[in-house]
Amino acid sequence: MRVLVTTTPDPSHLPPLVPVAWALRAAGHEVLVAGQPDSAESARTAGLSLVSFGERFDTEQLVLNSLAPGKRPLENRPGPRPATKGGFGGVWIERARAMAGEYLAFARAYRPDLILSDPLDYSGLVIGGVLGIPAVHHRWGVDPVGTPRIPAAREELADFCRALGLDALPDPAAVLDPCPPALQLPGIRRGTPVRYVPFNGSGALPDWVRAEWGARRSGARRVVVSLGRRTLAYHGVPFVRALLHALAEVPDVELIATVGADHRAAVGPVPDNVRMLDPFPLHAVLGSCDAIVTHGGSATTMTATLHGVPQLALPQMADCFAHGERLEACGAGISLATVAEQDDAAVLRASLSRLLDDPSYAAAVSRLRTDMEHMPAPAHVVPELEHLAARA
Repeated sequence: MRVLVTTTPDPSHLPPLVPVAWALRAAGHEVLVAGQPDSAESARTAGLSLVSFGERFDTEQLVLNSLAPGKRPLENRPGPRPATKGGFGGVWIERARAMAGEYLAFARAYRPDLILSDPLDYSGLVIGGVLGIPAVHHRWGVDPVGTPRIPAAREELADFCRALGLDALPDPAAVLDPCPPALQLPGIRRGTPVRYVPFNGSGALPDWVRAEWGARRSGARRVVVSLGRRTLAYHGVPFVRALLHALAEVPDVELIATVGADHRAAVGPVPDNVRMLDPFPLHAVLGSCDAIVTHGGSATTMTATLHGVPQLALPQMADCFAHGERLEACGAGISLATVAEQDDAAVLRASLSRLLDDPSYAAAVSRLRTDMEHMPAPAHVVPELEHLAARA
């Protein structure tokens, strides 16, 4: 069968869907990605073909334009407002209105049997509804926006859908969910479980990781600080600098901070027990870690959970707050979601010390890890997708 993957124009939105796309390819199906130029590099590193539409959207610049000078997102707007239609989530409804027509015209010629979309791409639902083929959403992790925002999308796209002959924006034919039920938002529509497989782009394994394989670790407790590339880009250099200096004072700790070369000079000198390294595949080192400090992004959260690592979440925007809240609710992590907490060195040190010293956090995340390991691999979900397409 032919599978058309549609994705919202952000480089981080396609990678969580890649393992299922790989499984479909391995089963002999044709897979093609449709998106704006922002998704081209993600598709290339995944080994997937892409047909590009429109201009580059540039989410990063859009967010920077919305920030006050020198203020990171959390300082600019504390926390999300999920009850509103604007802000995070609303922009992707407008993207669907802007792009669904072009995608639909291509899909009429391409004639896919199945649509696979990220949870914020509502244009895939439009295409599926018009062509009478199943459109499947694939969640990234905790889902505070994708499924919950469909009623708002249905309302805002009502006239657009009627003009295309649809009574309303359809629901997804299925929702693939890699998030273990205990971590997922309570009350949200249950999806089809699929095991989370980490993929955050391709790259060479760092030499220092390879050198450690089979070697005995030092006595220091290893903590990764991985706040995503955009935490630094969104006026976050002073915040990261203060964070690294604060956490370095926790006794008997070795910090590994993913800070790209383009920001390391601005962050400046750090204590001797801190290593600043270019971003690398986290799953290669998390097995040797005692804790991780994150921005609450879905890929980082899910990868760390899969490796049974307690997490200190410092969310800055969007769905990162939900990931931090759910980790804390499960007892698998601590979330500091206010500027006051994140800027208080004593609070940061005390929170990391609790994660490292209290065994209940490791026990809780170990339970989530076990749940994830028992979820069906992407290859086992392919027959269900084939059945959906055949039935249509």
